[in-house]
Amino acid sequence: MGYLLGTISNDAEHMPSLLFSLSNELEVPPSAVGETWGVGYYADDRALIIRKPAELLNRRSVFEIGGEVKSRIVVACAQSDATRDHSPPFRFRRWLFGISGALAPLEALRPRIMDKLPDFVRTEMGEASGGELAFGMLLADLHRASLLDDSLAEGAAVGGALGRTVDTINRLTAEAGNGEVKAGYLVTNGRIMLVARSGVPLSWKLQEGLEGLPEGPPDPALTDFKQIAAALKRFRAIAVAAGPPSGRSGWTEIGESQVLLIDNKLQLSPL
Repeated sequence: MGYLLGTISNDAEHMPSLLFSLSNELEVPPSAVGETWGVGYYADDRALIIRKPAELLNRRSVFEIGGEVKSRIVVACAQSDATRDHSPPFRFRRWLFGISGALAPLEALRPRIMDKLPDFVRTEMGEASGGELAFGMLLADLHRASLLDDSLAEGAAVGGALGRTVDTINRLTAEAGNGEVKAGYLVTNGRIMLVARSGVPLSWKLQEGLEGLPEGPPDPALTDFKQIAAALKRFRAIAVAAGPPSGRSGWTEIGESQVLLIDNKLQLSPL
């Protein structure tokens, strides 16, 4: 199924602490040959990505690759069925797109899908993987709805584009007889985050407060101890991860074929 994690918080400074906590909480799929880990995040309003082959990591975890990232929004993926440059998460302008699952059936439809993409999207695709093709289809829908360059796009409108894209993926692969696509999808523009699932489990959790920093509880001898302790207490985030909630305290499963919106005030709404 692969690894997928998306989180949106109220405090970029302590995102590393959240990633450390989640790294110890979330199960990591068995290692696979050619696996690449990627983390997407925002710095100075720019979407950025870090990618590393699993063999270069001391530990296969989101904290290992993203432990220095200070961003209110983080999207992390691990995938083994694509080359490093074609591994999720993917980026286009301010948009980040993460996936978990098997999107290889889309690759047989590459010419048909590419032909329907706007020229400025198609030129970015190259020999696109299944995940990139899905992202291209979403970008095309956002473009048709005049949402692609709208940083204040309404969550419901973006959610509609994501839902239509998932429906189109399922319809196209069914018509072609290429096998069922089972995948989880996550998209963000740096302000809101939307997730959808089709055939694979996804779960979400509200994180209220943090117990400490990656190196442990804050040292009372620090001059800013009270400020750090107060910031950790105020910290809030919503995390979405691949997998069922069983065995995870505080996690709730997202409904099949449901699109979920998480806004910049950490309000979660089914669409």
